[in-house]
Amino acid sequence: MSITELLYVLFNNKRFILGFGIISFQLMLSFIGPILYPVDPFNTDNPSWVTPNDIYPLGTDRSGRDVLAMIFHGIRNSLYVGALTGIFTILIGLFVGLVSGIKGGILDEVFMALTNIVLLIPSVLLAILIITYIGYENARLELVAFVLSITAWPGFARAVRSQVLSLREREFVYLSRIAGYTSLKIAFQDVLPHLATFTLVSFVNYMNLGINGEVGLSILGLTPMNIMTLGKILYFAAITQAFILGKWWTFIPAGLLQVLLSVSLLLIATGIDEVFNPRLRGM
Repeated sequence: MSITELLYVLFNNKRFILGFGIISFQLMLSFIGPILYPVDPFNTDNPSWVTPNDIYPLGTDRSGRDVLAMIFHGIRNSLYVGALTGIFTILIGLFVGLVSGIKGGILDEVFMALTNIVLLIPSVLLAILIITYIGYENARLELVAFVLSITAWPGFARAVRSQVLSLREREFVYLSRIAGYTSLKIAFQDVLPHLATFTLVSFVNYMNLGINGEVGLSILGLTPMNIMTLGKILYFAAITQAFILGKWWTFIPAGLLQVLLSVSLLLIATGIDEVFNPRLRGM
């Protein structure tokens, strides 16, 4: 199937179109918004607790930060964390799953033992330990994504391994072995293409995990204080008791956009799965 045919099929799926439309709108806000509204999201020279008006379209928080500027920058950085989490998780999981499944033997046992160990590690505790050791002043979004992915890859690696164990018994793999291909070449050249759809759906799901995980770490104060994200907006609202004081404009827009991001990614993943999974096409 060519790329043109693939796009045609995907954009005929209602769930994929809806999810793609929502995330495209938020991407547009994240890149065009700061250009049309060039306000520093960390500027505290404004009056505090200003309700939405002509000057401050979404008002300000207790410290005087412009909420609209915070949201424009927050969407972009949250998407960045999500994308990095998806990339890191997929790369680690693919490597472990492919090598473990195609090589087998002692290497398979070692990799699966490592996978089981990582599964037992509490992700939040690991995040606290790593970021505390490095220091909050040195923490970056890349570190947040890495911390989220380092405990997320085992499930994907196991799923990849199980599929590789099935695929390596196929006739085309035997032909490649007869031709003298190495195990790694067979894994990445013959087996990996058969995992493309599953990998793409998993990437979208892990991107969703990264976006939501960043919110959780932000609420705990474990993300960079000098970088704005949707989670950081909710963190500022929490520590200033905006929820209790009824300052709705400081948390409802960010929370709504957060939910819409998660829903859009879920719709995209479901749409891709429906297109390529024969059991779901008729549903």
